[in-house]
Amino acid sequence: MKKLLYTTIAAIAAFFATSCSGFLETAPTSDVADSQVFTSVKGAQAALNGCYYYFNFGTVYRRGDDNGYITHLMTIDARGEDIICDGGWYNFDYQFLDGYRRGDSWKNYSMWFFYYNLINNLNSILTYTPQIEGGDPAAVNAVMGQAYALRGWSYFMLAQFFQQTYTSAKKNGLPGVPIYTEPTSASTEGKPRGTIDETFDQILSDLTNAEKCLASYTRDSKHHIDQQVVDGMLAHVYLVMNDWAKARSYAALARAGYPMTSNEDWKAGFNNLETGSWIWGVKQDKENQWEATGDYSPFAQWANKITRGSSDEFWSFNGFWSPEDFVNLFETEDIRYERFILDASGVWTSGKFYDNLERTANFPYMRTEDLLLVEAECAARMGDFDNAGELLRSLQTLRGASTSTAIQDDLIEEILLERRKELYGEGYASFDILRTHKGLERTGDHISHSGNKTQPAGSWNLVYQIPVTEITNNPQINAQVWPAGDQNPFDSVLENL
Repeated sequence: MKKLLYTTIAAIAAFFATSCSGFLETAPTSDVADSQVFTSVKGAQAALNGCYYYFNFGTVYRRGDDNGYITHLMTIDARGEDIICDGGWYNFDYQFLDGYRRGDSWKNYSMWFFYYNLINNLNSILTYTPQIEGGDPAAVNAVMGQAYALRGWSYFMLAQFFQQTYTSAKKNGLPGVPIYTEPTSASTEGKPRGTIDETFDQILSDLTNAEKCLASYTRDSKHHIDQQVVDGMLAHVYLVMNDWAKARSYAALARAGYPMTSNEDWKAGFNNLETGSWIWGVKQDKENQWEATGDYSPFAQWANKITRGSSDEFWSFNGFWSPEDFVNLFETEDIRYERFILDASGVWTSGKFYDNLERTANFPYMRTEDLLLVEAECAARMGDFDNAGELLRSLQTLRGASTSTAIQDDLIEEILLERRKELYGEGYASFDILRTHKGLERTGDHISHSGNKTQPAGSWNLVYQIPVTEITNNPQINAQVWPAGDQNPFDSVLENL
């Protein structure tokens, strides 16, 4: 009898027993594969709410860097060049420690399990919801569309954490990730890694289905996924695939009707889901918050001690700091420069993110500026430098920064730099490094914090290995290191980018 995903995928019940009232509306079911759940659309919605809770807040077996999707966003930034990690769980990622990237690492296991466990529950929703008799078609489509979107995004995250970027993987015949589209159990036969094209075909299929299902859906809060969120997801997928025309088009669709973040909102802590520029985000309340498990949110990671409760409770894990070389990229007239703080120790930090008094601050997953810069980058790569420059300058003017006069490749570089300046701390850094073949070079006070880990373009250090437990229990995955087998190399460099 074969075991799928080292048996953990079958342990659904243990991870959906947590009650989550409030904004989730309906407590998540304890097992979304239970046939009793899918006797009504209300039951299917309860299963979907459980998936949202899991996506946002993770499992009941939490470690500091295993509190749902938001901890993966922090991991992505910790492996970049614009944050210094000084202590805490993310320091291991920041320093690219050998034991934290190998197939026997807990981090590899936690991320792999997180997404495949979520995918398995979404597969139940997508399999059983259409079988509900007498369900309102609009309500069924709303559930299905959101489930498709979450599944497609999960596969997209797996493809980026566990493989080189799409264009390099395709050029070198690198494998994708195992694809499952039906509910599984401990007796399910494991799937092979397949090709990178098969993985991205599934991602695009899911997101395209989501877009169709959500065409007439109106959400009640930005913590739910609607059609424009899916458009933003598609923009990012096509961006990674270097399909500039489609990425540009979907980015424009995603941000339509969402203004740029005002300077007042930019300086207000990035903690309000109702901010006009936010397209998608996570919402906390007293029943559903990171604070319940010690608060490992971004607000507690930044070493700024801003608004963490009453006057005697200003605290932080002091984990995230700002490199001086990064701070120096900002002109003093730029309103974003105002958010940097020079600590008494002589190290810079940032006040971009801070909590509210109740410690229920929200966090953005997608906002207008990200999509505007995607649109600008794609326009420039298509040779439309006039429109690309206009988009870039609209943001720079708003922030009080000098405006770009660059053209051609120099304009692309300025757009990529603006992504760093506008979006730091929001979960883009190392994935942008991978997709643009930039490599990683840290300088300045990174060195005194053991962060001087130069990674050339194509470095396998930027890619996690497949968990050993998955390889051990899935006979469809060859344990040999690529190109002899399916395991990702550990510390070499992919030359043919």
